[in-house]
Amino acid sequence: MRGMQLRARPLASLAVAFALAAGASWGGAQDDPTATLRDLLDRGFYNAAAQLEGPRVVEAAPNDAEAHLLYARAARLTGDVPTARAAFDEAVALRAAAGVPEDARLVRERGLLAAAEGDVDGALAALEAAFAASGAYGAAMDLARVAWRDGRTDAALDAFARAAETEEGAREPWPHLNRGRILGRAGDVDAALEALGRAVTVAEAQGRTSLGAPSPALVEAHYRIGTLLQARGELARAEAAYRTARSLDPNYPPALQALDALARGGDEGPPDAE
Repeated sequence: MRGMQLRARPLASLAVAFALAAGASWGGAQDDPTATLRDLLDRGFYNAAAQLEGPRVVEAAPNDAEAHLLYARAARLTGDVPTARAAFDEAVALRAAAGVPEDARLVRERGLLAAAEGDVDGALAALEAAFAASGAYGAAMDLARVAWRDGRTDAALDAFARAAETEEGAREPWPHLNRGRILGRAGDVDAALEALGRAVTVAEAQGRTSLGAPSPALVEAHYRIGTLLQARGELARAEAAYRTARSLDPNYPPALQALDALARGGDEGPPDAE
């Protein structure tokens, strides 16, 4: 599901990831023992963070609440929920003992951990509180994703809309794309097309990615516009949308399959872009 799930880097890259991050931040780690762990998480090397650097840091700095909190995040992102819970609870206890009040970042991690444990109500309450305290795009997106996964579509639509209204969200096509996906599946085609059109506008305004490729959200938005047009029988416009998606990414399988099906005149609908 695009825009919905983070994936850990393969285990085979652990040593390389650790070496890269350590080389980049080892000097700073003398002042901040969590610097390398934070760098690995920022780069998306979650396995290295959870299996190598996280255990090393909490062993070296057992009374550092930040180390335990970062380790909890790494463990959660790699699916080790029991370890994440233990590290998170230790971080909370250390902060309480030091008289450090809870902040939006800790509350947000509590919500994401609750979601990983299956406590959706607790997760949504915590993530709502984190967004209220921070107004952060990421907190709103987390809130929306948790609600969406649990089938609470109205709550998800509202949270994605709030994410789009943040300063960062105003530059991101994902909230609009995800609203379009939800509305399209609910059968509200006009509202879905409006949301997807907004995703296209925002993505085009941001230009290409740092690697020179178009935003994946832009490709998917054009494709999904095509699926909605095809579903209501506007085949020429649907084909044009599919061709736009293909022109942006010539190897995008859903658009290729949809165009092939239209060319063969088959009755099957377009494939989902999951």
